[in-house]
Formats: sequence, structure tokens, C-alpha cells
Amino acid sequence: MENLDRRYLIAGAIFLIIAVFAAGVKYADFKGRDQEAKLVINDEDNSEKSPSESSQAIDEEIIQVYVCGEVTRPGVYRLPVGARLYEAIEMAEPKDSAEIKYLDMARELADGESILVTAVGENIENSAAPSSKGGITTPAKSSTSGAVAGGKLNINRASIQELDERLPGIGPSLAQRIIDYRNSNGDFKQIEDIKNVSGIGDKKFAAFKDMICVR
Repeated sequence: MENLDRRYLIAGAIFLIIAVFAAGVKYADFKGRDQEAKLVINDEDNSEKSPSESSQAIDEEIIQVYVCGEVTRPGVYRLPVGARLYEAIEMAEPKDSAEIKYLDMARELADGESILVTAVGENIENSAAPSSKGGITTPAKSSTSGAVAGGKLNINRASIQELDERLPGIGPSLAQRIIDYRNSNGDFKQIEDIKNVSGIGDKKFAAFKDMICVR
């Protein structure tokens, strides 16, 4: 009887061990399948973004501008969105003969624009290169440009230097805005149109309205 009980105990222990082992195998198989499923899901998520889409996202954060003229290294430069004019000028390395004091160095660059750096005293009306945005970035020429008519300054012909030197309250930066506006929108039809330029209000206009003309 005692031997019989012992055999039952041994058989029970063996059965218990087999049951535990089988449960462990099933659990390991389940975990393996779960990991495989996660890998498949991750692969599907990653495949949703193609290499071309990732490249496009990077390109959207970069602008390209062309710098030419009185610079040592003319060419197309890639800069981050929000880059300023001075960064492009520095990369192109302006020559000692470059006229850069009238450039609006702090302005934000636009993708695809051309930046012409002229020499001191150069006639910008003959040398300015238009950009893809329809405007140009140039310094002023030091000589007169036929912009003075009857003692008044023709704002449709005046250079940056002439606007800066002849009109009260107009500095190099604001003079550049006048040129940019004129290049983008055409000639001013009447002198009051100059107030459409950002930074020129009624008070500033009143200070020089008797000194300007449009033809």
C-alpha cells in the first residue's frame, strides 16, 4: 500500500512538471508571436514615409539664393529658412570694391532670389540683375541718375543713395524698401503712392512731399 501511494505521488509530480513545461512553451510562443506582430506594425508605420517624402521635408527647410557681382565667390547658396541677407553676403565674400553699406543686411531672404552686389559708383540701372521674385537687391550708385527734375526728386528714377541723402527721414533701409516696392509694383502713379511702402506714414510723407515728383 505504501509503495502504491509512492508511485501515485511520483506520477503526480511528473504530470505537474509536464504541465508546467507545456504552459511555459505556450507562453514563449505567444510572446514570440506578439513581438513579431509589433515588428510588422512598426515596419508598416515606417514604410508610410518614403525616402522622397523625408527628403522633401528637409528641402522645405532650406532656401537657395544667388549672389553675384562684386564678390569673390559668386554662386547659389543654400541657407536655412529665416536666414538674413548678411549671411549670404558673408558666404560669397564681398570684395574691397563692393558697395554694401546700402544693403538691408538684416532683412530675411526669400527662396529663389538674386542678390547683386555692385561696386562703389557703379550704375545699378544698367547692371542690376532681376530675381525670380521680380525684384532686385542692389546698393545705390554714387552718381546722379537723372532723377532730379525741376529741383524735385523723381521717386520712380531715384537711386537708394539719392533717396537717402535728399529726403528727410529716409535712411538706407527705408530707401531699399522704396526700390523693392517700385521693382515689384511698377512706377508710382502719384507721389501719395509712396505711403504704400512699409514705414512711410502721413507724418514722414508730409516732411518730403514737396521735394518729390513721379515724372
